[in-house]
Amino acid sequence: MIGQIQTGVGRVFSLAIAASMVLVIAVASLTSRQMFGEIYHLVAAFLRLSDTYLSMALRDSPSLGHFLCYALLSLSLAGAFSPRYKLLAPLAAITFGVLMEMAQITIPSRDASFLDIGVNVLGVALGFGIYQIWVTYMREALRQRFS
Repeated sequence: MIGQIQTGVGRVFSLAIAASMVLVIAVASLTSRQMFGEIYHLVAAFLRLSDTYLSMALRDSPSLGHFLCYALLSLSLAGAFSPRYKLLAPLAAITFGVLMEMAQITIPSRDASFLDIGVNVLGVALGFGIYQIWVTYMREALRQRFS
């Protein structure tokens, strides 16, 4: 019973993170570059990240932002899906990434990029890979502890 409750709480937490990442990616993808820059600086200042190495790296390399956001999206989606449907997590993240890139065609100051789609897919692969390694490690640790 307790294991089921913890699993349920973990899934809800993962779903909340995934929903947050969808929001962040949608705002980043569907606003003008100037507006996103202003939002980014406000959030970085609020979180006191303005002068950190990560903040500077993200500002200077948008591809790093794509990679990290999609890795976190894939990781959190994998945690939100039940074990039977785990493979839907990377598929959903990749589909969302392609849709966000295609939506940029309609925004005058933005453009769709196959490079961004490729970076998104690599991020998804990393996130899902981390999830699979974690699940395998935890399963083995539980097996050793209770056998």
